[in-house]
Amino acid sequence: MIKSIDTYLGNALAVILTMTALAYTFWSMTEWPDHYKLVPSAATVFVEQTDIPEDVPFTGAQVVAKLYQLSEDNIPIIVDGFLFRTDEDVRLYQGSVVSLRELYEWVVKVDTDGKVSEISFYRKEV
Repeated sequence: MIKSIDTYLGNALAVILTMTALAYTFWSMTEWPDHYKLVPSAATVFVEQTDIPEDVPFTGAQVVAKLYQLSEDNIPIIVDGFLFRTDEDVRLYQGSVVSLRELYEWVVKVDTDGKVSEISFYRKEV
């Protein structure tokens, strides 16, 4: 008796798994035409963007992260008129100079050799 119940449960499980696999296979095949619409072809029209997008502002937290990253490269960084020259300046003054809730715009100054000579962050006027 136990052997017949075991066999019945095993066969039922096998039938359920087979039906699930077949249903998934046929279901995924019905989505193929939708995916082919996304593949570019000769009939695809591309839209060219001609306007220059506005710079995305930095949050205060991103400015602090840039301070730590760029202080390692020995690039002078100015935030709202305060000059950060060393790692110690960043550690001591970043909390009092940079507001985490403000948005900042940045200006990169490049020297004649094409190297970054200074980076300035200014609070964005809303």
